Amino acid sequence: MMKWKSTLGLVAVFAFAGAWGLAQVAPEAAQLLDKMRLAHGKEALTNLRTYRETAAVTLFSGPHPAGQMTVVSYYDLSTREARIDYIVGNNLVERILISPAGGQRWSARTGVVALEPPIFRDFLNSFYLGWYGLRLGGAEREQARLLGARTFGDLTGRAIAVRTRGAETTYLINEQNQIIAEQTQTSMGLLTALYHDLRQVSGVLIPFRGRLLADGVLVLEIELQEARVNPVLPPETFRMP
Repeated sequence: MMKWKSTLGLVAVFAFAGAWGLAQVAPEAAQLLDKMRLAHGKEALTNLRTYRETAAVTLFSGPHPAGQMTVVSYYDLSTREARIDYIVGNNLVERILISPAGGQRWSARTGVVALEPPIFRDFLNSFYLGWYGLRLGGAEREQARLLGARTFGDLTGRAIAVRTRGAETTYLINEQNQIIAEQTQTSMGLLTALYHDLRQVSGVLIPFRGRLLADGVLVLEIELQEARVNPVLPPETFRMP
């Protein structure tokens, strides 16, 4: 089964391949990241600690839909713990758990096994990427630089490349300083997330629909059915079935 992290919470699994020189954050890049944080929620985004989403995912093979599933994701951004459940019909087919100590995968066929190191790194990086990566604004960045106008998929905007704790990504933003796309290099190749239908949830602006391209080819579409900001996640949340 193909593995991904939600690209709307996006989901998922991001690092941008690029030739970085000496670590630096350009002042204008830090200022833009602060503006992006403001555009996506101001203090509500800064105070984001936990997040839960339920998404309907359509998989593609070539130009045609090839299957559907529900993905339920739980994130504790303060502890960098995550749980991702893959559900087909009413059946849990796989669960992934992530923490700084390591990653595990469960399925009825394999039981609990260790997550492959490259995929674990993708998941761990994702805590600093996507829209919730903007909670830091221009702070705590290792590198950030403006790239000018770029086109990702069928969307055009201003691009900014960012590195945070080793996690690298390139955001594409509109004139309102909102994310419209993101491009990253992962263990699965070059991923391009295209974001649509931004909505406010508890003061945070979240994309509710998205498309994911792998090396330029559409692999899935996502539509959020529910998004919850700062839900209570008890310790048993991050356990295997």
